[in-house]
Amino acid sequence: MAQNLKDLAGRLSAGSQGMGTALKLLLGTSAMAYGVCESVFTVEGGHRAIFFNWIGGVQQDTILIEGLHFRIPWFQYPIIYDIPARSRKISFPIDGEYLPASAVSTQCSGAS
Repeated sequence: MAQNLKDLAGRLSAGSQGMGTALKLLLGTSAMAYGVCESVFTVEGGHRAIFFNWIGGVQQDTILIEGLHFRIPWFQYPIIYDIPARSRKISFPIDGEYLPASAVSTQCSGAS
């Protein structure tokens, strides 16, 4: 199997000069596309992320919100957490001249 691959590589490089250049260009472009793909990640809505760095450990001071983010491939790994939405009850008193004193409240939900 290894001999077959060596023969194929020999034929490609011994053939036309344009074929070897095209193969090198294709491999370079593929490597660059793979690197860009590995360095981009997305944090979905309702989630947060922190980085784990192979050199310094968990970077807790950097909390990433939803959106597109960049990382250094093979050194930084995102740890993504689900942040549940909490409901809040907001109330405020109403004291009017013609109305009796009462309180109005509403319940809102949102990520906090």
